[in-house]
Parts: sequence; structure tokens; C-alpha cells
Amino acid sequence: MLFAIRPALEPSRVFDGLNRLLREVMLAALEGRAVDPNVLPMGLHAAVDGNQATREAVTTLRAALVGLDQGRKTALRDELLLNREPCSFLTDRALPVPTIPDVVFSHLKTLSVHLYERTAKLVGVEAACGECIDDHCARFRAPAEPGNGNVCCVCGTDSLAQIRAGVDDNEQWRGPYDHLLAKDDYPLFGVHPGNLLPICHTCNSKAKLAKDLLHKNGLRRLSFSPWTESALPAEILVTIDDTDVFPRVVVELQSGTADRQEKLDTWNEVYKIKERVEGEFLALREKVGEDVTAVDEAGFLAGLEQRALAKAAASRVSPFNYWRARVYRAVQTMDHASRDALRQAIQQSTPSAQAMENLFFS
Repeated sequence: MLFAIRPALEPSRVFDGLNRLLREVMLAALEGRAVDPNVLPMGLHAAVDGNQATREAVTTLRAALVGLDQGRKTALRDELLLNREPCSFLTDRALPVPTIPDVVFSHLKTLSVHLYERTAKLVGVEAACGECIDDHCARFRAPAEPGNGNVCCVCGTDSLAQIRAGVDDNEQWRGPYDHLLAKDDYPLFGVHPGNLLPICHTCNSKAKLAKDLLHKNGLRRLSFSPWTESALPAEILVTIDDTDVFPRVVVELQSGTADRQEKLDTWNEVYKIKERVEGEFLALREKVGEDVTAVDEAGFLAGLEQRALAKAAASRVSPFNYWRARVYRAVQTMDHASRDALRQAIQQSTPSAQAMENLFFS
């Protein structure tokens, strides 16, 4: 996690309601009773039961749970009653992940995926919960606290989604939710609001894919709990390697404690932070030249400082602003000769006023 999630943000009411429904369906089956609609948002049970596909998935899961022997029923019921937050498993490798019996797993996965992909969009479910999923996304990406802005909190390199003028907040395009614990592997948490984090398309569909935050090569590992943890500025080192013909940006993630280092390594391995940032600034001359040009060293340093401060202040406003601020500070600390060579290269490649006039107005 690059940016800390701001506290006091209300979770998705839809996912909260569906998660409560899933738990109640399972507890009712394990305890040999009917589902109690009174423990759910008013009207939610009726809305779900009125949808044939969801009702069939619920019935199939219930039958599998009822068929367990009493020992496994009791063990699973006890685990459900603990009601652990999914992110607690990310920060405590000794905390055992709930065991779902094989005869139940596929049916739980089917229902969990269906609740997430289909049931959550039912009009009756939205009415019972008092909002739709897009309402939560609008809250999450709101620029003012407790919103977190429209820049992905995991990477800082992409928007959650493009914002369109003249469109209501809850009708804007939205980016994907990251199932921190993948719904295919951990279906018990498939609609848990604490397991669903709005992130950018690149993080979700290009970098993470099917990677497991909890395990690597069959072993448990530590990961940031995104709702409460993030990388510290001092743990992110950005420097310029000027030993080659073309200077390049180098990102290192380092911590003084073993647990924090493991969390940084997991963050980088799963979301490909280092290679994405270094890749963005391979054309360092062009990237710096977008913001800073100067005819002399003093002007270049002043421009770098001004732009670094401006980008840092707008870290959650536009993609890569945080990383640009860090890169500009790193350029400031370059060897004098290398930095001045970069300045001159930028100055020589800057388009003339006539070229700009021809580009836009001719």
C-alpha cells in the first residue's frame, strides 16, 4: 500500500448486507434452523429469496452444510462465530485460515461468486441496503476526507476510473474491487466488505491476477492490511543511477524490521510496484522535461523543488504525482555534472514556441 486509507470511511452497505446474509445462511444450516430475516437489513432476505438463481445457490449450499457430520458442523460454526476480519490473516501468519470441508467448498464458492457478481446488482438488494455498489465507490474516491481521491492507493500510478463531466457520482465509471483474499480460494470472504478494496485496473488485472497475498510457494507470508497499514516514506528509496550513458530511476523498498520488509516485498511482488515506477521513468529526460526546464543550474534546482512540492501536495489528485515528487527530489541530489548534463539535454529537446504554435493552431 502506497497511501494510507483514510479512517471513518463507511463500508459498502451492499457487501455488508450480503456478507451478513452469507454468514446467516451458513449458521442457520449448521444450527438446524431457518434463516432469520431479522438479523439482516429489512427486505434483504426477501429480495434474495425472490431471485431464482440466488435461491438455488443458497439451497445447494445449505444442503451440503446440513449433510456434514456433527463434529465438522460444530467446528465450522465456531469459526463463523469468531467473525474474524479477513485482513487479520494478512498480518498474522500464525492465525489459521478457516477450513472449509471439501464437500462444502465448491458450493460456497458458487454462492459467494454469484452474490458478488450478480445478486449485488439486484434492484431489491440495492433498495434493502439503501445504496448500490457505485455509491460506495463514489464515497471511496471522493477528494475530501474520508474519501481517498481517485488515484489508486495501492500503487499511485493509475486512476481508479476516469471521471466524466456532467455525470452524477454514483453513475460514474468505477474501477474494480480487489478481493484481497481471492474469492476463488477464500470464498468465505467473497462478499466481506473488509476484503474488497477499490483499486486500479492495472493493479487488479495486470499485476496481481491470481497471486495470493497469504501464500507464496505454499508458505504463509505477511502483507499490509490496507485499511490500517501502508509503506512509510522512509521505506521507499528513490535514487538516480547515473553510472550509464542514460541516467535511470531506481526504486528500493527497505525497512529496518523483518516483518515490515516482508510486507514491502509482498506488496512489490504482487503489484509489481518497482518495475512499474522504474518503467514509467525510463525516458527520464522527457519525463522531467514535462515539468521543469531551465537555462541554468540555479533555475533547474529551483524548478525541481517547486514541482516536487506541488506534485507531493497533489499525490492523490493525479496518477504518478507521488512518484514524480520523489523522482524530482532524487534528481536534485544527483552528481552536479550528471544533473547539469540532464538539464542541458532537456533544454535542447524542448520544442520551440513556433513548433508549439504549429502543433496546436496550424
